[in-house]
Amino acid sequence: MTRIQIAGAAVIALMVIALVVNERSALDQSGDQSLLPGLAGELASLDRVQVRGLDHSVELVRRDNIWRVAERYDYPAKFEQLSDLLDQLSQAKLIERKTARVESHDSLDVVVGPQSRGHRIVFPGLDLEPLIIGRTATLRSGTFVRLGEEAQVWLADQTVEITADPALWLDSQMLTIPESQILSMAAFAGQGAALFEVNRDPASGELNLTNLPEGRTLRYGTALTPNFTVIGQLQFLDVAQRVPLRWEGAARRVYRLVDGRRVTVQTAADAGDFWIQVQVGQEDEQVASLDGTDVFVNITAVQQETFDFKVSQRTFTDLTADLEQFLKPLEEPSQ
Repeated sequence: MTRIQIAGAAVIALMVIALVVNERSALDQSGDQSLLPGLAGELASLDRVQVRGLDHSVELVRRDNIWRVAERYDYPAKFEQLSDLLDQLSQAKLIERKTARVESHDSLDVVVGPQSRGHRIVFPGLDLEPLIIGRTATLRSGTFVRLGEEAQVWLADQTVEITADPALWLDSQMLTIPESQILSMAAFAGQGAALFEVNRDPASGELNLTNLPEGRTLRYGTALTPNFTVIGQLQFLDVAQRVPLRWEGAARRVYRLVDGRRVTVQTAADAGDFWIQVQVGQEDEQVASLDGTDVFVNITAVQQETFDFKVSQRTFTDLTADLEQFLKPLEEPSQ
């Protein structure tokens, strides 16, 4: 190799080294670059967030100081879920520059389209660029993102999980009631007398079927528990505006609580979906103080009168089990 060739190779090597150093320097600088500069300072004034995905879109709005789901008749949203998302986005940093090739966007889910599961977030009223949230990285912690209409894809340092399904933003917890606070449950087919009743022994905590048919026994020791305690962590999947015809002659369960309140749950199956209505009222005689019972009612009187609540088949089954399901099957007579 001649001296000229050696000198040329050295120059090329220096150029490569300089390019690598510059790239690393740019990445180091991007590590200090906020994903959404200014979001943290605008959180107090933020009153709308829009999320669009392939199959759904949702608008979260703040009205009367409560975040609500616009597509669900302004039903309250899960505040913690939204708060966690906004905290992540306001703290997120861009840590690595990725591809700017548009044809690679689908594979990273940084586009909303038929071949991508990306989500577009917009903050109306704020001077912030729309954000595309893509899939999470596999080789390191973080999420692929794209800002505005730029083709450049970045890796952000937060693992962001998001949905555009309005139902998944609803504050779905209706009731939280410890089993010890439930005194009894009575089952009704309609407006007639109770079909059966289950009572909890205050001393032992055991559940007793008050009208156990003669010669019959429970299927197993805890057969009554699911039907008795289903209201303890009662959640719904979705809401709809009240449909009065749905509730004509509906079955119901009436639960009496230690603090004197009565929880009535009506049930109805409609077009393959399972629905409930819930009313929480005070009986004439209060058995104990309302304080310190750990009973949490997360639906207002207006919501009880306005909405029907869609529940899972498992919840519906626990709320509609008939007496025979608690009992051991009758033995077939011997031939």
